[in-house]
Amino acid sequence: MMKRLLFVTGVLLAAATGCDREPCAACREDAFAHHVTLDLSGSALMTKALDVPSLSESNVVRCFLYVFSRTGDLVDSYASTDGRFDFYLTDEVYDFVAVANKGDLPRTGVTKADLFAVRTTLAENAVGCFVMAGSLDSHVIEADEKITVEVSRLVGKVTYTIRTAFSGPLAELPFVVEDIYLTNVTGAHDLALLDSVPEAGACWYNRMDLDDPPQEDCPVGLLSGHIGLRMAATDSLCSGHSFYPYPNAAPDSHDRERWGSRCTRFVVKATLGGVMTWYPVTLEKVVRNRHYHVDLTISNYGVAHPEDDPSAAFSGMTAAVTVAPWSDGGTLLGLY
Repeated sequence: MMKRLLFVTGVLLAAATGCDREPCAACREDAFAHHVTLDLSGSALMTKALDVPSLSESNVVRCFLYVFSRTGDLVDSYASTDGRFDFYLTDEVYDFVAVANKGDLPRTGVTKADLFAVRTTLAENAVGCFVMAGSLDSHVIEADEKITVEVSRLVGKVTYTIRTAFSGPLAELPFVVEDIYLTNVTGAHDLALLDSVPEAGACWYNRMDLDDPPQEDCPVGLLSGHIGLRMAATDSLCSGHSFYPYPNAAPDSHDRERWGSRCTRFVVKATLGGVMTWYPVTLEKVVRNRHYHVDLTISNYGVAHPEDDPSAAFSGMTAAVTVAPWSDGGTLLGLY
């Protein structure tokens, strides 16, 4: 699974000592304080996106570590830009929560429940700066040690391969892929992702079709791309870039008249013989940090609207969706 391994490299400060973020002499002299280390590293630190320069996709711009007592109260919090933390802790059971690439986080006066309830928006994400979170619960500190916290991205990843298989008179018609995009994409979640089925009135992008114009805060580059490519009667188009939706476990609906929560869809908008047509593929459940690859074969006209159910309309397309851990990528910089 594509998870980021967060190794605690640091000295956890006991709350009672009142020490600053930097390890202090008093902490070192405290016979009851243990030196704990935590760094970011491991295979989960790899976030490859096609056709994106590795440097731009490889930054963790900020990372926060929270240490909570067994009752969920905050012991201390730490900020880092290189994935290293340094602090002390006394003998006790702690919960560690790490959040990467998320701004506007509370630093004091927050419980573990409060932190997981913090809202994060899809607009906060970008290639090379995906919001990530993870925790290590009920960990006993009783000696100096190096510990690991697994964190993973909140977004999923969608790639595609489009194949044409036109025959007969259809093979003579020009077929042009105009746009490829995701519809019915959730726009916000809490860090715990407990509300993976947002209400219909919550923030959604591309509701039932591509928003035109897009919503003001819509991260267009994560959800859509203009192609404008003519394909031969038998041809293939592999993903030129990836899409990154937030989780969505809503039950599906194909109601075109009234908006309501529904599944996220991968949509190809094209013209065949000058006639506009759509090829929608439903992603039945989008889960964080999963890679969804859509393999779509087109042999006829599509449907008249992205919310039409192609299985009930015609047999001119076949699609397979492969779901796997999101594990491809290049190494993130500044983490070792």
